[in-house]
Parts: sequence; structure tokens; C-alpha cells
Amino acid sequence: MTLRSLSRRAVPILWAAILVLAVPGVILANGGTLRVANAVMGDYRVSVFTDPTPVRPDSLDVSVLILQQGVEGIPDGVEVTLRTELLEIRNPEEAPAGVYLGMGEMLRATREQADDPRYYAAKFGLGAEGTWEITVQVRGEAGRGEAAFQVRAREQGLLGHPLTIMILALLPLAGAAWWLTRDGEEEDEGDVSPPRSGAPPSGP
Repeated sequence: MTLRSLSRRAVPILWAAILVLAVPGVILANGGTLRVANAVMGDYRVSVFTDPTPVRPDSLDVSVLILQQGVEGIPDGVEVTLRTELLEIRNPEEAPAGVYLGMGEMLRATREQADDPRYYAAKFGLGAEGTWEITVQVRGEAGRGEAAFQVRAREQGLLGHPLTIMILALLPLAGAAWWLTRDGEEEDEGDVSPPRSGAPPSGP
């Protein structure tokens, strides 16, 4: 197989890999989608992740990773709380009763709620579609502070379904496999040399 042939085979594989990485929600940061990265709170370095992506109003997992300078492992004795606030209602005329600007709640994030023991987590529902601000407050012996970020919550559509995402991720790979198979067949056919003139035909 020639170098040119290898290069031709590598092109679709490269494009397939790029497309897979570009599919939203397929490749996520550890713990979910990164919202806050290494916020300084005293000697603590705080990162915050959310899952799923896109954010749904009925189910949200907020995970908080806390590291302490000069300390190995996860520091104990840290209190983590979350404050949610609705900043903008997506469809005010269709908003259900009880939904209003400024609504929200205070929540406690604990390591017991986390799937990964390295995190502090809280699992809850926001309660309405729209733009939300989530404030993470950290308090411990090595420092305290808070960091806020915004998310837009909406109902899960067809493109947000995990099966749809999986199919979209596999389509480029399937296309690359088909291209490689077809290219290989064409090369095999092109390698068949016609019989030399005057040579007796093969066979009995």
C-alpha cells in the first residue's frame, strides 16, 4: 500500500474524529459541563460542573470540585451551598402558575449526593424554563467565597435525547468505514492486471 493511499485513508478518519468531538454533550468535562474553573476562595480552588447538557428545568446535577493548596486529596469540613434565582422566563405567557422572576431556593451540596466521592453535589429541579443564575458558596477553615454562573433551562427536545446524540456521533464513523471499504474494493479491482497478449488463457 502506497503512502498516498494511506493518506487518503487517514483523511476521513480524521474528519470523523473531529465531527464526533464537535457533537454537543458527547465529550464533557469530568463531572459534567464545566461552568466555573479554579475559582480562588482562600486556599481553595473551586470548579463547578453541571449535568445534563443542555440544562433541563426538571433535573439538574451540580457538582463542585474543591482542591486545597498544599493538601493532597479532597479537604474535609467544607460547607457548600447553592442559591438559584430565575432571571428570565422563556415564555412568560405560557409560564405555569407559581413561576415568577426571582424565584429560587437554597440547597446544600454534599459528598453523599455525589456519584464520585471527590465532589460535593446537589441534585434538584430548577422548576421552570428560562435563564437561571446559580451561585455556589464555599466555606471552610482554609477560606470562603462564592462564584456564580448562568444557565438556560429548556425542555429536552429530540436533539437533546442521548440516543439521538449517539446516532449523530456514530454517523461520521459509519461514513468513514463505508468510504474505506469502497476505496479498498476499488484498489483491489485496479490491481488486477489483464492477461498478456499471446499468453494462453488460464484454466483447464
